[in-house]
Amino acid sequence: MSLLSWNCRGLGNLRTVNALAKVVNKEEPIIVFLMETKLKKDWLVLIKEKCKMKNCFVVPSVGNSGGLILLWKEELKVDVRTFSQNHIDAWVNGGEVGWWHLTGFYGHPYTAKRHESWAKLKHLKSTTSLPWLVIGDFNEIMGLSEKEGGSIRPRKQMADFVSTIDHCGLCDLGFIGSKFTWLYQTTSGIQIRERLDRALATLEWMSLYPTAKLHHLSSSVSDHSPLSLHLFQQQKKRRHKKNFRFESMWLKDLRCEMVVKNAWESGQLMESDWVLHNCLERCKVDLSSWNAMEFGHVGRTIRELQTK
Repeated sequence: MSLLSWNCRGLGNLRTVNALAKVVNKEEPIIVFLMETKLKKDWLVLIKEKCKMKNCFVVPSVGNSGGLILLWKEELKVDVRTFSQNHIDAWVNGGEVGWWHLTGFYGHPYTAKRHESWAKLKHLKSTTSLPWLVIGDFNEIMGLSEKEGGSIRPRKQMADFVSTIDHCGLCDLGFIGSKFTWLYQTTSGIQIRERLDRALATLEWMSLYPTAKLHHLSSSVSDHSPLSLHLFQQQKKRRHKKNFRFESMWLKDLRCEMVVKNAWESGQLMESDWVLHNCLERCKVDLSSWNAMEFGHVGRTIRELQTK
């Protein structure tokens, strides 16, 4: 059981939608909060299907900026209370643990208007006494240790954010994964990394989900990392034997033809009434072994490169 939050910057792009579907398929969240969607209305059905969600609440983008979406599973009870271009506020029925307060938050991207975001957060605190979770892109850091590269952040700017968190009685849930959640490269080649995305919660909410862990995931389609908040300790899934798949990249290697030819000849020499079956099985085994020896685990390599 998990909750996904992501500033994915434009869901009108099929590549972004497919990347979102991949994360959802792996993390299996019951709630998904998306920011900077810039969503085309006719894509909403596709996104719901990709995320395997029946219910959603949409805050349309203004022109080519902004836009928020909250999606949740059919069996989950969610009551959306208020919304704006910078937040979606809802009550969630957590079953045995009862109702709790969820805010999907997007801090104002312009520094001069950041105080409006903090005022909104303080107001939301006063709307209910339910256990409270706030998750999203705050567009601010709590200290200089959460920034690398670029100019030094004004201390007052960070202090205002920390003061707001304290005023609301919220605690940072920490994280597992890469230290930074946002990456920007200037035209001069300088890289700036910051931890702009996070999850904050009251002690009451933390007592409902004492084993909750926030994971910083990796993705190549956005400058922000997806956040996956695991509400309970996840049990390890039993590994199923993967079906054999012929990889098109093998055809680019001249040695592939020889592997297939040798395997086919070996299959024909086996004593059996099912010669074609033997040849195909021999090809499958030999190609799999050759792939492991020559290319290694391609999927794992891609994930490591994305994280790097």
